[in-house]
Amino acid sequence: MLAFLALVGTLWTGEAAAQPDSAVAPVAPLAPLSTPLDAPVVSHPYLYTTLETTLALAVGTVWYLRHGSDERWGRAMQWKSWRRKLFTTDDITFDGDHFNTNAIGHPMDGYVYYQIARGNGLGPGASFVSAVLASTFWEYFVEIPENPSLNDLILTPAAGAIIGESTYRLGRYFAQSGSGAWRCGGALVFAPVATLNEKPLCRGRPTVLPRARLGLAIGVNRAIFNGQTSRDEFALTLGSEVVSQRAYERPGSGSVTVWPGQWTSLLADGRFGPARIDGIWLRAGTVWGGRYDRRYVSVGDETDVPAGRQTRGWGTMLGLGSVFDYRLRDLPKVHDRIGSLGIAGPVFELAMRRDVSFRLTLSAQYAFAVVGSIAYREAYRSVVGQDIKTSLRYSGYYYAQGLVSAATTSLDLGPIGFTGSARGAWYWSIDDGDPAQSKIDRTVTLHDSRLYLAGAMWTRPAVGGFRFGLAVEHVRRGSHMLDTSVYGTELDLLATTAVGF
Repeated sequence: MLAFLALVGTLWTGEAAAQPDSAVAPVAPLAPLSTPLDAPVVSHPYLYTTLETTLALAVGTVWYLRHGSDERWGRAMQWKSWRRKLFTTDDITFDGDHFNTNAIGHPMDGYVYYQIARGNGLGPGASFVSAVLASTFWEYFVEIPENPSLNDLILTPAAGAIIGESTYRLGRYFAQSGSGAWRCGGALVFAPVATLNEKPLCRGRPTVLPRARLGLAIGVNRAIFNGQTSRDEFALTLGSEVVSQRAYERPGSGSVTVWPGQWTSLLADGRFGPARIDGIWLRAGTVWGGRYDRRYVSVGDETDVPAGRQTRGWGTMLGLGSVFDYRLRDLPKVHDRIGSLGIAGPVFELAMRRDVSFRLTLSAQYAFAVVGSIAYREAYRSVVGQDIKTSLRYSGYYYAQGLVSAATTSLDLGPIGFTGSARGAWYWSIDDGDPAQSKIDRTVTLHDSRLYLAGAMWTRPAVGGFRFGLAVEHVRRGSHMLDTSVYGTELDLLATTAVGF
């Protein structure tokens, strides 16, 4: 994340709509139309979605059956087991699978289901329904000897839709922005089904491109834990923001509708030590609907450098959005592990461009999460021999509900700029729904919190998209279980070289 903070906060790619010749010319509002080439044209979208989703499920079934069957299959195939599973909710529980299976594996399954539907021309709503149907089929008719997993029924389609829409929009941006090999490769990586459905591939540039921030940063990081232990790391960050609402930051005034997926973001941040991975952060965000209000005018003429007209003014967006976060951080004594689905909540953006550029974003979502308990490592001896949550006992994590929030800001002064962010997460354990709920004789309530405060300064010493930045981040972790509370801090000092494109 620190590496991406060092990127320029207001570097945009994409074409502006042509404007009349004048120094300052207000333009009539653009109609809230869909971006050209947003969805591929497929002759039978529902048929192809069904066939390709069935193929994906078949491949997964072969993988699931790789170890054969056991006596559980015989019991599960009895009619009374089917009747209980299909016509009651008694068997729906949280499972005890490996942390990464639940926190990232099943969301990526949902991403596949969603991308299949989206790439065959279905909209975000129909694609989400397709992911729900596919994940439900898997839980009930593939994992036959197991109870339907409540966490999988939530995370697979919901997190899959967030990741799927964010990657889809990025892939479509690559497909629309040109026909070069790297752009076509980006389209294939991030929106493979949609790209393969186009004839010919990567057809080139439409009249109006989405607005996009794309960034790559590399650097070195000094991490200091609890003010005592330090570690030097290599940092690599990839990030993108794609806004497909064609009125965004373009001349005109008025309010337009924000449709599902017209604001998306992706971030992948890695920290690497000698021959190992010290940390991973994957984040995807999508706005599902809202309103965008703007008042922009065009400034300059076609002889300006950089070429093209600039705009001045302001714009605000207020919408309903979702986020998915997967974090894994190797601490000196334990791993910090969180897979968090911010189901829904308000998202706000303010962008202003005059002599300087300023941008502020705020968001908050109700969350469902899979949380690795740092306190459990310290307190597990107090529950030895007692029946507690299955996932906690065997894998050290628990299922939680909570609140996640974020605030980011950037100020671009031209040769230099500043960025900052504050992110918070608070989680409380869900004490019901365990597969061994009736046998639990010790209710273990857990609570975890995370606070990330970061700031960065960057400079552009040369023309082009290259930036150099210095950043600092303070992380505070709190973990509570029974009478045990564990607190920890991390201070990251990062120097990066970044490029925006």
